[in-house]
Amino acid sequence: MIEFLAVFAGGLLGSSHCVGMCGGFVMLVGGSQRPSRSAVLRQLIYASGRLFTYTFLGVMAGYAGMRLTALPTTLVNVQRAFSITAGAVMIVIGLLTLGVFRFPIRAFPRVEALVVPVFRHFLGGTGGRTVFLAGMANGFLPCGLVYAFLAMSLASARPVQGALLMLAFGTGTVPAMTLLGCGSSFVAQHTRARVRQIAAVVVVLSGAVTVYRAIPSMNRCCDPASQVSSAH
Repeated sequence: MIEFLAVFAGGLLGSSHCVGMCGGFVMLVGGSQRPSRSAVLRQLIYASGRLFTYTFLGVMAGYAGMRLTALPTTLVNVQRAFSITAGAVMIVIGLLTLGVFRFPIRAFPRVEALVVPVFRHFLGGTGGRTVFLAGMANGFLPCGLVYAFLAMSLASARPVQGALLMLAFGTGTVPAMTLLGCGSSFVAQHTRARVRQIAAVVVVLSGAVTVYRAIPSMNRCCDPASQVSSAH
């Protein structure tokens, strides 16, 4: 439960990052509508599409981890290796977000400039189905925070666990994105930057915990029971 709460907190605090990356999309969903029950419903349908995609990706990541850990191997514990790798990925993404160091090569082009026209056309319909499908498409857009928690889902090596982790992350992003889509600026720019830093710290700490759990020697040295048994 604590793990899911931490992931939810990462999504909630990381909402400022989501506002910067995908804020244009939720504003397109709202269009020219004034804040109203209909506008909120439209935003929630859109968010449900994103959550569906995140949950699907979590299932796939957890299943992939489960299949890979089931492979016969005598040289290395695959799940432990996944956990260490996932934790390292989360730490790197968190440090990149904090600006501790910069990645010299841009991995992706300006996705928003390419996708916004497609979303504008896609959201031309008035039905909830098109809004839901647009939300699903939004969930597939490249995002560092999504990758971080997908790495955790992969390390879980369980489809249900992976789905719940991604659902917890996505749910944390819903309040801020809904407020922005309904016409609220959420918080000031400097506050968003501060909250984003806190979210990055949460991601780094989650990655460190993931690595710690995967290294048995570190756990044994801090386990009183193991120390007692070794003394005998």
